[in-house]
Parts: sequence; structure tokens; C-alpha cells
Amino acid sequence: MKKLFTTSFCLFALWASAQTGTKVYPFLNVPVSARQAVLGGDAVSVRDYDVNFAAINPALMNLDMDNRIGINYGSYIAGSHLGSINYVKDLTAGHFISVNARVLDFGKTPRTDEFGNVNGEFSAMDASLGVGYAYQFDDDFTIGANVNYLTSKIDNYTSSAISANAGVTYHNEQSKETVALVFRNFGYQIKSYNGIKEQLPFRADIGYTRILPEFPLAYTITYHDLQQFNISQSYDINGKEVGFGRKLMDHLSGGIELFPEQAFNIRMGYNVKRGNELAVLDQRNFSGLSFGFGIKISSFKFDYSHVRYHNADNVNQIGLMLDLVELSGNRR
Repeated sequence: MKKLFTTSFCLFALWASAQTGTKVYPFLNVPVSARQAVLGGDAVSVRDYDVNFAAINPALMNLDMDNRIGINYGSYIAGSHLGSINYVKDLTAGHFISVNARVLDFGKTPRTDEFGNVNGEFSAMDASLGVGYAYQFDDDFTIGANVNYLTSKIDNYTSSAISANAGVTYHNEQSKETVALVFRNFGYQIKSYNGIKEQLPFRADIGYTRILPEFPLAYTITYHDLQQFNISQSYDINGKEVGFGRKLMDHLSGGIELFPEQAFNIRMGYNVKRGNELAVLDQRNFSGLSFGFGIKISSFKFDYSHVRYHNADNVNQIGLMLDLVELSGNRR
């Protein structure tokens, strides 16, 4: 069965690699939760009770996520607001389903004509609603996929699309290691803004997470955008052409968590591409860095993250996860 699965997944990967696009619905690549944001913004291999990661990589669904709900909110760049909600249900015998929704509200923007005269305001918003399924077909392996309906509005223009994520996760309970491969945001635009169909922001990510056995620390490393080698800007901060090493490193992001299995966690992360491209010459603005923490009290888990983008703007996100089993008075 493993050989059949591996062959099928490789064939799928070859097909998906042709779906690269970066022009529409970029909100799909915004971190879905405060915890994902603080771990570099791209984490796809964190496999524990955090249901929010199931929206990015449905193959992370597991028994610990059963009947939990995650609610997240963030004040995003340029006064926009990001929110998401995620839920996972165990169907027994290794089968899981999930529901996820997210919205990025850009707020109000002045409407001007070609002469700069203000004629009222207009709004813009992106949103998605999806369902997912996962199957743990082996003690260590889980496969999963979700399907999402996307909609976007900019003033009087609207568009819609169907997207999907598909992943496979290997998790070793004894060594506390997780390796995950996920293909994100492939699909089809149903309705375009102006009659010209655009591609979805497809990407392929691979991640590795491990909890150290003799020290209370977990680390996560993600190599994102496998479908395209050169994702870097053409020139660096000093005006020099970006070379091979920079192009290779710009795919990396990651983070660490102190006391990962305790009620209180401290987190820190770094996104190489963000740090390189938003750096300011002769200034220390700490672009690419992120900091945060998590606190668990009874059946509630609170997460916070602060992500450094630029001196002019940074992002704060909060998350609340509820254990509906414990809230109902039962014990896990």
C-alpha cells in the first residue's frame, strides 16, 4: 500500500508543479493562526492538538485534534484585519473531517478619479470556506485533502474560485518527529474580476518538526515554494544581483518552542525571505523575526504572536482554542 501511495503522490506532484501562479488570492498564503505566524509563517509539519494547522495541511489531522475549535484574529498590514476558524472531528478508525473558514478584510479605501478627486469610499475583502478529510492508513502515515470555496470583492468587482490542499504526513511517536509534504492552493478560478482568468497561488512545501528528548524544546523547519527555485527579488539591499545562495536560502523559514508540551510555551521564529527583502540599509529593523507565547488554562489555549515586517508596520495575532470535550464536562 505504501508503494502505491508513494507512486500516486509523485504523479500528483508532477501535475501540480505546472499549476504555479501568484496573481490572485494571495491571502491563502497568509498565516492562518498566531502559532503558525510565529514559527516563520510557513509551518506545515506541527502535529499535535492544534486544529489550525489542519486548514493548511489536512494530513496533520489526528486524534488529539478531535472536537477542538480554533479561533484566530490579527491586525494585519495597512490596517487590514484577518480572522479564521478551524474545527476537526474524529470519525473513528483513522478517518477525520475538518471545517475551516478565513477572511481578510482590507477595510475602506478612498475612491478617487483620474484627477485625484475623492468620490466616496470602497471596500475590499477576501474569504474562503472549506471542508477537509484525512485518513491515517498506517501508524506513522496520514494522507489528507481539503476543498475550499474562495470569494473576493474589490469595490464593485467580484471573483470566485475553487481551491484545494493535499498533503502527506509521517509522524514517529517514539522519536517525536514529523515530516510533512503539502501541495497548497491548486484549483480553478470560476469567475474572474474582468473576464480574464488568473492562476491561483500554488505552492509546494515540505516541513520537519521535532521535539527534543532531553531538553524542553521543539523546532520546526520549512522549505517552502518547491515548485519554483527563484522566488527572490532581483537585487539585494546593496543593489547587487541576488546569487544562488540567497535564492536557495529564501525558501527557508522556521521557529522554536520552549516547553512545547507544557501549559506555557515561549516561541520565536524567522523567515529568511522576509528578512532579506524588507531589510533597511544601515538600520536594524529585525525584519523576518517573530516572537510569541501560548498559555493553556483548563480547556482553553491562548496564543499570541508579534511578527516583524518593517519599521513602518508589523503584525500582531491572537488565537483562542477550545476543547469542546472538556467544556462539555467529559475527560479525554
